[in-house]
Amino acid sequence: MVRRLTRALHALDHAIGRAGGTRRILVELRTPVYQAVLRPVYETLLDLPYVDLQFTSEYPDVIRPLVGAERFLTHGQAEWRRFDVYLNADPWAAARLRRCAYRINFFHGVAGKYDLDDPRNLPLGYQYYDRVAFINRDRMTRYLEAGIVAPRQARLVGYPKLDRLALGRVSGAAVLAALGLRNGAPTVLYAPTYSTASSLHLAGEAIVTGLAAAGLNVIVKLHDRSLDRDPRYTGGIDWRARMRVLEQNPRVKFVEGPDSSPYLAAADAMVTDHSSVGFEYLVLDRPLFVFDAPNLASVARINPEKIELLRSAATVVADVPSLVAAVRAGMADPSRLGMHRRRVAREMFHDPGNATSRAVALVRELLEQRAAEPTVDVSAAPARGGIS
Repeated sequence: MVRRLTRALHALDHAIGRAGGTRRILVELRTPVYQAVLRPVYETLLDLPYVDLQFTSEYPDVIRPLVGAERFLTHGQAEWRRFDVYLNADPWAAARLRRCAYRINFFHGVAGKYDLDDPRNLPLGYQYYDRVAFINRDRMTRYLEAGIVAPRQARLVGYPKLDRLALGRVSGAAVLAALGLRNGAPTVLYAPTYSTASSLHLAGEAIVTGLAAAGLNVIVKLHDRSLDRDPRYTGGIDWRARMRVLEQNPRVKFVEGPDSSPYLAAADAMVTDHSSVGFEYLVLDRPLFVFDAPNLASVARINPEKIELLRSAATVVADVPSLVAAVRAGMADPSRLGMHRRRVAREMFHDPGNATSRAVALVRELLEQRAAEPTVDVSAAPARGGIS
């Protein structure tokens, strides 16, 4: 009886809210990287005349300056406000919303870390979402077969973050010019994952200095968690300060932009250990190099299948001299492994270049519903937990 009454009140609340014609959307940006993941979607939605869009985060001091104070709400401020649709890219840290009609989750990566390829024992809270937007068919199939999501929830969308890069709409030359790297030398992007077992902790500074000493430009793009003050992610190391020391070499540029796409476009080759941006780089069909970090797979709980998949399209090295030699050889023959790169890119990203339009259509599908009928008890709080 109480549940039926709650549903009825919820539907009435949203019917009243929709009477004015405005549709209210709340976008969760947990950390800056999620702005890169969701920005193509929410910027398109902002062009719709009937949309009022706001943002929230558990880290207000970090996100508020990125989106503007006038559009930002803390979790506490958002809890009792009425929203038609809530978007996030990280189910670990969803806002508690008591007057939200529909919820959509977008994935923020494909690397298979932290058990996300086999989440049966993770408290992800997908029962609270009306739609789950998948980047590729492999993960959607895994989640459907495991009963993590139901067929009515699952949608194969692709990765909106990758669209501009896939369509060639990011000027690598302009990025190099902005960074002051127009010196004619080839450019390598170093983008390790975050973990105390990553290549960054194992040999990061030596990787950067070794590549620069070989006459290459080096762009260093660390995961935003590697710049977090929380020692769980950094082991207590101030990587920002350490990378700035390396910038004393004019060939080295340390960047902090939340979107990796410009730096991917600017790079002639890329070095990583195991990361979603490593997979993203394959869309450009340029040489990729994996620096082996032996303990990373167990510490970051990476699906072994994804490790093998990335490495099948890359040259794997175990020390800095071997890396420098491999990069030189790879740039001399950039077509090597091209067939494998293209195969993996097709497998990991559904129809790159058109994902944003599918994502926006998914949101509009819910915005234009005549009535908001929640699928769960809206007084319940989404699960919160682990490290994404």
